[in-house]
Amino acid sequence: MGSVSVSDSVTVLIAGLLGAAAAAALGWVLRRRKAEPEDVTIGFLGPSLAALYLLVLALSVAAEWGTIADAHQGATTEASALHQLYWSAEGLPAGPAAVLENEVRAYASAVVNHDWPQMRQGKLDDETEDMLGAMKATILKVNPPNSAASAAQNDALNQIDTLAAVRAQREDAGVGLPSGVLAGVIATSLVVGLFPFAVGIRPVLPSIILASMQAALVVIGVVVVFQLDHAYAGPLAVQPDPMVALIQQIGAP
Repeated sequence: MGSVSVSDSVTVLIAGLLGAAAAAALGWVLRRRKAEPEDVTIGFLGPSLAALYLLVLALSVAAEWGTIADAHQGATTEASALHQLYWSAEGLPAGPAAVLENEVRAYASAVVNHDWPQMRQGKLDDETEDMLGAMKATILKVNPPNSAASAAQNDALNQIDTLAAVRAQREDAGVGLPSGVLAGVIATSLVVGLFPFAVGIRPVLPSIILASMQAALVVIGVVVVFQLDHAYAGPLAVQPDPMVALIQQIGAP
């Protein structure tokens, strides 16, 4: 997986500081308000809201982490399948073998130089899908002269199926969380962040500091969810490193 950059860490830190500053300012504005008698329902509502917030946040981060992990594994699987396809071409007759090897090199280059920049923007066109179709057509045109060539043809077709499945996974991984889930994260975060002020925080410095720290943590949680919402962009963005390594091995442009 990608490493967390300094800019991403600074973004999280600034977001937390802004959240804390906003909470501190709100607490300062309300410092002269008289504290009202504590209501037993308020004492129950606070932990319940916090539990709901943590549940939504945990489910969101877990889903995003799973998507990133699957995308990382998919990048490795795709490079491995393409490498195996390249070697399978050697078992075919000379003419189709040369054509397929060139198509494999072109596909590897297109994944890195065409697909990945698009996927960082959350989209993916049909160029590499059409290239897979062309490679499959090349393989199917072969009339195997012997059992070894027939085995190579079958193996090549299996690798094409694997590549098609992994490419579809790449397309799905760029979708991100449903908008309703993101809205839930924002809504529960706002409620938890503003809850101390809404129910009557005590106008004393320790209470304001604790409320500010809570607001900072809530804002950081929201920022992290949005940073991880795309498998191919953000601090843990999946990179095409396995495919880059394959390009160097097979001499793709």
